[in-house]
Amino acid sequence: MVMASSSHFLYVSLFIVSFTQVLPLNVVIKSTFMYPLTCSNYTRTCNSYLYHISKGQNLQEISSFYSVNTSKITPINHNSNIDYLVSVQCSCKKDNSSSDGYYLYDTVYKQKPARESVEYISNEYYSGQVWNVSGENEELNVRLVCGCLENESNKEVVTYTVQSGDTMLAISKLLSAKEVEVEDMNRVLTKDPNSIDIGWVLFVPQEKNKIRDSKPRKMKAWMIIVFIVLALVLVFVVLSLLFLFKKRQDHGIKKDEPKSMRTSLNAEKKSLEDHFLNIDMEEATTSIESEKPVIISLEEIEEATNNFDEARKIGEGGFGKVYFGIIRGREAAIKKMKSSKSKEFFAELKVLCRIHHNNVVQLLGYASGDSHLYLVYEYVQNGTLSEHLQDPLLKGHQPLSWTARANIALDAARGIEYIHDHTKARYVHRDIKTSNILLDMGLKAKVADFGLTKFVEHANEEDFIATRVVGTPGYLAPESICEMQTTSKTDVFAFGVVLAELITGQQALARDKHDPKKLKTLVAVFRAIFQDQDSGAALEAQIDTNLKGSYPIEEANKMAETAMLCLSEDPCNRPEMRNVVTMLAQIVMSSIEWEASLGGTSQVFSGLFNGR
Repeated sequence: MVMASSSHFLYVSLFIVSFTQVLPLNVVIKSTFMYPLTCSNYTRTCNSYLYHISKGQNLQEISSFYSVNTSKITPINHNSNIDYLVSVQCSCKKDNSSSDGYYLYDTVYKQKPARESVEYISNEYYSGQVWNVSGENEELNVRLVCGCLENESNKEVVTYTVQSGDTMLAISKLLSAKEVEVEDMNRVLTKDPNSIDIGWVLFVPQEKNKIRDSKPRKMKAWMIIVFIVLALVLVFVVLSLLFLFKKRQDHGIKKDEPKSMRTSLNAEKKSLEDHFLNIDMEEATTSIESEKPVIISLEEIEEATNNFDEARKIGEGGFGKVYFGIIRGREAAIKKMKSSKSKEFFAELKVLCRIHHNNVVQLLGYASGDSHLYLVYEYVQNGTLSEHLQDPLLKGHQPLSWTARANIALDAARGIEYIHDHTKARYVHRDIKTSNILLDMGLKAKVADFGLTKFVEHANEEDFIATRVVGTPGYLAPESICEMQTTSKTDVFAFGVVLAELITGQQALARDKHDPKKLKTLVAVFRAIFQDQDSGAALEAQIDTNLKGSYPIEEANKMAETAMLCLSEDPCNRPEMRNVVTMLAQIVMSSIEWEASLGGTSQVFSGLFNGR
């Protein structure tokens, strides 16, 4: 395939300019790169998509260009850029320039005082897809080319503008279409499919919903087999433990035995337990490329925690209590789990053995004994993100500045992106929430608690079906509740809730102020903001009062829009975490510039250098 060139594009630009000098406008843009589809006698209207090439505008601006709600705009990754698909209602319209009816979409563009040319409006705001422009003064009627298909209920047409480096094959793959169908639909332009030019407007018949094959059933059968095997392994483990216990009972310690003998037998008992745990670990962590964490003795654990003194307890979750201690000269957080939680223990151990990243909590070692299992992590001094957002002063924390929040969001996103994309095996965390994001003394965020993490093959990610709903209410994606599907996009949804909490300071799930008997999700609050006619004012009303008005409203809007993308009902419409990282990185840079512009006169300025 020959990549798109610029020869026709330059010709067309010169052609268009000749029309743009005439105002008031009633300009028809006809050229060798745009041929609108003639209407069918049967299909007069349909849902269609316009491909918007990103020029740095935000969602609110894009929605105003096309006169649609932001919920109709879906991000799409094109090479290293994030473009957008805009859902519109395409209709058959009679055009003054021809007796034929064409498929077109009408919108209104509010002209800026500078009185931009038609060429500029078409290229800058509508990706070169403008068929004609009419009107005068501030409001211009813009007519865009779109497409419908006859008797094709499973396809929708995307109006796509050829970009630099495109090929027919690449465009087809980008928009889930068949190359031969794209060529057939654009015969006037694609007489030679090996040559396409920048600026050509093509109609791409995109598949509406890919028909799922029988893989889910196969997956279920496969999972049944796996669970049977695991059950057998568990039975073997239990029997082995009973055998070891019985053996120790048969050679039980008599009360009158010397202390030295008791010490010897205790050492033997510990050695057997460690040996047994090591055998399990070798099976559970097969093919671990990185170093295994250190095996720590139970005596060291007890000494570090002062025999699990309640004064040393720093947290408690569904899988056990967490204690502070110093092990081998290093501050550590020690999670004490019942042996019945071995599944979660091994899940976390397997994942953290393979993951080494600045934004993921580090595993230092593990231990077993006295019917408990222990995981030893690096100690992250500043507690959980949730403690800094909900009543921070009552918990001994100063409220987070805006820039600190943006940095924390970026750190956490990078940690999640790492387990999604940058490990040999692909993992889904399944319990992303503010209480599982830890902050160190510099407010660097680290993702923690991998007890529910699952390994998912890249190729078959969509086929992973859980056997039960896992996660935390308020953070659960719709598909994980209704269909028990688990993919990386369930983590993206939960992270969208985290972003909403950073912006509003509200809990993911809280009592409804109007009806205390009911619970209200932050997801519902956030969606209501963007459904409001004045979404900007609605958002400002919900921004965390702890910020005391000290935040850049433009960046707050961008973060809110990022959160809404993550919270899309359809997982296909949610961005990948790598795209979220890109969006947040831009927000962080702008926020730092905003904070620096305060010149040290604001109380939030100290956040830039001291704990962000």
